[in-house]
Amino acid sequence: MLHRLVYADWENPPEEMTFEASYEEVLDQIRALLPEVLAGRDAALAAPASAPPPYWDACMRLYLLAPALVNVALNYKICVEQGLPLHPTYYFEVSETSRFQAHYPAVVLRHANEVFQDSIATARAVYALDRDAPARLERFAASLPEIILGFVYANAKDKYTWRASNPRWIQALADSVLASFKPSVVVGAAHGSIMSGLVFANLVDAPLYFVRFSMFKRNDQDPILAPSDLAYLDAFRAGPALLFDEDVAKGTTLTRFEEVMKPLFDESHTGSVLRHVLSPCRPEFIGHAWSD
Repeated sequence: MLHRLVYADWENPPEEMTFEASYEEVLDQIRALLPEVLAGRDAALAAPASAPPPYWDACMRLYLLAPALVNVALNYKICVEQGLPLHPTYYFEVSETSRFQAHYPAVVLRHANEVFQDSIATARAVYALDRDAPARLERFAASLPEIILGFVYANAKDKYTWRASNPRWIQALADSVLASFKPSVVVGAAHGSIMSGLVFANLVDAPLYFVRFSMFKRNDQDPILAPSDLAYLDAFRAGPALLFDEDVAKGTTLTRFEEVMKPLFDESHTGSVLRHVLSPCRPEFIGHAWSD
């Protein structure tokens, strides 16, 4: 729903895409924006010209902020599961030499996974503009460990992630997929796929999960999988699963993502919002093909 209220130049990322805020500040900003956007939703959809400019600014800001709910929760989960320090500003590379330098109790591990899964559900409710989204946001905030509130989310302008967040092309991908099959689960390669993945999963009405795999920003050699991820995804083993990345330029990320994730499902497919026409990687489903 929120994607229908975002009007933008989808070729060039907006200045608002670059921001830095603590998780607590992100929650507070979403708390402030969500009631305003909800209150004007029906009128703006019925008569867009009647909505004042500040309303559209609020929609854009909410669209950019909500993915942070998942991004930081995933980072927290990774730190706890991989035995990394809980650092407020640093996203650690995960390697054999860096893993398991810290130990967290099982109760913390379980809670970290609960927070992560709840972050996805909460962000989806915000993007769907559900009437109960403010209450869900409050329940989510109340469940958070205090330490995560100080984690800092830093976002930068990324033209490919932004272009892949174009609702028109996400809708085109959803239409293409649904014309062929209904995903039992959508599994995104995070962190890049979070924004478009939230919109896409709502459009196809499928469960959504993210696995960290960032080859170029975090130097991940493989998807970062833990026993908790395998246990969650095993419930969807029969498939059909959609393995998702927002953008395929060279296709290195999605190719390796498929190699690692495909054996977890009896049936799986690949999808991407954008694909460069010269990419050797050819996802089964795309929303838009582009060229420079």
